[in-house]
Amino acid sequence: MKCEHMEEIPDQGVKAAAVKIGDVTIEFVQPVKPDTGIAKFVETKGDGIHHIAFEVAELEKELAALEAKGVALIDKKPRKGMAGMIAFIHPKATKGVLIELVQKIKK
Repeated sequence: MKCEHMEEIPDQGVKAAAVKIGDVTIEFVQPVKPDTGIAKFVETKGDGIHHIAFEVAELEKELAALEAKGVALIDKKPRKGMAGMIAFIHPKATKGVLIELVQKIKK
């Protein structure tokens, strides 16, 4: 495996590295600030899977459709992430699993 991309994402308090395996990209995330979601997760649960991400074509439309169905969202509007624009579905809507939706930005 080879790291494709690495960057610090200040507003999320993390350093992230992307590793591509075939058609799948795995993102490793390390907290670099205390009192962030990732830092609290690692502090209470230890290392492990934090969330699962799915790529979508039109993130704003997906969020609007989920909200119209009453799905609890953490992000009602997309925000910048390492792979493009991102938004999270609240774990209480997905049986405790944190889900990230990602719309890649074409370079």
